[in-house]
Amino acid sequence: MDINEWFEKGCDYQAGVLIYGQLKSHRSNLLRLFMRKQNAINQDKLKYELGKHRTESPKNKPTPPPSGANSDPVTKVETPAAAPVQSESSKKRFYRLNELHTDLHQMAIEQRNNFQLAVAAHHQLVKLHADEEGESLKIQLYIEELFDAIDTAQKVLDHYVKHKVVLKTEARTYEDLNAPQLIQARKNKRASVSKYRKKVQQLEEAKPENKSAKNKQAVELQKANEKLLKHEMDLRKLDELIAKYE
Repeated sequence: MDINEWFEKGCDYQAGVLIYGQLKSHRSNLLRLFMRKQNAINQDKLKYELGKHRTESPKNKPTPPPSGANSDPVTKVETPAAAPVQSESSKKRFYRLNELHTDLHQMAIEQRNNFQLAVAAHHQLVKLHADEEGESLKIQLYIEELFDAIDTAQKVLDHYVKHKVVLKTEARTYEDLNAPQLIQARKNKRASVSKYRKKVQQLEEAKPENKSAKNKQAVELQKANEKLLKHEMDLRKLDELIAKYE
């Protein structure tokens, strides 16, 4: 089902969340919000976001959600002057395998599977009774973990498509550490992630004065991105291990 068909068939919320999640330009925090809870405000936000990607016609221009929709601090909704018509390739969230190096095929497959698992978990979440808060929290945390994995994979795949370089990002197992050691390792890893995020930002914002400096910056940025992703994957692994003790 494409976006125009979704509008024509009545804007089913579950189907809309799935479509929005497959947009390459979607915002992860907003997708997580849609998956956490189905209500009138989120329905309006979903229609507004998908409306930006409809084939443009006078009746298809997106209208902003009601004022109540802006009360959520997670996102600020702004009304664009006009909704651009996007190509099919720009709407895709996931890369085709023939766009990627063979070393990344398994990661791409796992990313798609994680998204489907998140969708299935979302369906379970919306069916829970209001009194089942414990189970609801458990599913929400599971969805968060899946999206952390999806977002990490997306960074690696995006980097390859842009630079044609496969980042080496295998995470440590940490199987030799006990609970206190895992907690200390996570603390150290968070510091490393923060350090390399700042370094990547500085390199991206730098303006080399000549070609030689520009090439040097590109090499340093690639290495910094690789180390950042490695640290992020290690941190995610540590979070998973520590969660078993909690």
